[in-house]
Amino acid sequence: MYIPTAQVVAAAFDLGKPVGGLLLIRRGDTDTWRLETTSGRYFVKGYWPTTGGQFTSGGLVEQLAVAMPFEQRAMAAGVDLADPVPPVEPELGWVTRIHDRLFRVYDWIEGRTVRPEDDITEWLGRTMAIVHQLQPVGEVGLPDWWRTALRPRADWDEWFTEARRRGEPWSEVAWERLPRIVELTARIEQLGEVAPDRVMTHGDFKSHNILMTANGPVLIDWDSVRSDSAAMEAGRIAEMFGGRTLEAYVGAGGDVRWAGEDLYLGVARAELQRIYERVLVLLDRMPAPRWMGTRDEVIEQLRESFDRLGQWRGCP
Repeated sequence: MYIPTAQVVAAAFDLGKPVGGLLLIRRGDTDTWRLETTSGRYFVKGYWPTTGGQFTSGGLVEQLAVAMPFEQRAMAAGVDLADPVPPVEPELGWVTRIHDRLFRVYDWIEGRTVRPEDDITEWLGRTMAIVHQLQPVGEVGLPDWWRTALRPRADWDEWFTEARRRGEPWSEVAWERLPRIVELTARIEQLGEVAPDRVMTHGDFKSHNILMTANGPVLIDWDSVRSDSAAMEAGRIAEMFGGRTLEAYVGAGGDVRWAGEDLYLGVARAELQRIYERVLVLLDRMPAPRWMGTRDEVIEQLRESFDRLGQWRGCP
């Protein structure tokens, strides 16, 4: 995959003269670098063509066409996020094409990823409430991406039978969890028809997308913008960060009352999604995404998901 020089990126975004080369930060769904020039420091993101598309009917370009206008709405609403740098010749919004690859640039943020001891619950609940109010969708029901892992029992029977035949080390626990998978699938399918609060949202309120700075937290990586049930996302985030996040969300205008005992069902759906993807990868039914790791790592991830699904009781 093409990697431009610092000079090429600087010219594409009118950033001045580079001081050194691109410094690699991470390889994954997207590659990221730090770039220092005579005009400042910048965060550079290079997309892979297969990145995105899981939340739209199209691919990467279609995903970015949804994500960037919403990011702009969030900026206008005062959400704490990184400042994008416009390219000289945009392909779409803040993105430009260099050779066969899309790139975008942000002003560099001096900060660190959030840590367990950081109390961001008030900020996170308030920020999520603001984001959920930016663009109501006005449709009843859950979006299609919720349904990816909602498979009929016959599919799970087929996959787990093959796993047992192949001697996969996770096959027995898979059969133990099958009744729970079937039960939760039915609950999620029912919820999918009635959820009344569909909104556009950032979609990835996780610790690796929150930077702690001298001025407070900043929410980064808006590439996964999607529609979702506001209450279902609030429940998932509260499960990760604690109940005070939900209190702050409600205090800032978020409404989760309709969900009742299903408020945390999105946590179970996410676990089903992890199981579905890893089962298909381990059975060679689909290629492993670049972020998933080695086969041994995928097996360990699958076992952990089976364990969490078995322990799930519907609330944190």
